Amino acid sequence: MEQNLNANVPKVPVKKDKKDKSSSKKKIYKIIWRDAFSEVDEWHDVQSMDTEDYICETIGYLIEPNPKKNYYTIASTLTCDDHYCCLINIPKAMVISKQRIIIQ
Repeated sequence: MEQNLNANVPKVPVKKDKKDKSSSKKKIYKIIWRDAFSEVDEWHDVQSMDTEDYICETIGYLIEPNPKKNYYTIASTLTCDDHYCCLINIPKAMVISKQRIIIQ
């Protein structure tokens, strides 16, 4: 005998998708930047030091206006009422490139 597993689950009205005016106005960027990093915690001579930059790529919502004037602040999550989560502050002086991403 089969049981209806959904029999006791309350029905919740389904909201129709509405155009989210808030997040559609937010700009999404890909920023490539040089990160600060530590060498191994031991003694070095100049020849043994790493000579390459540590390059990072970050994609997310650019927060504008940004109260941190020397940084680009990127959020990975944005709510419909303009709350941000998972922020990263990238020093502008470390940016190699900044490219806007258009999602249609």
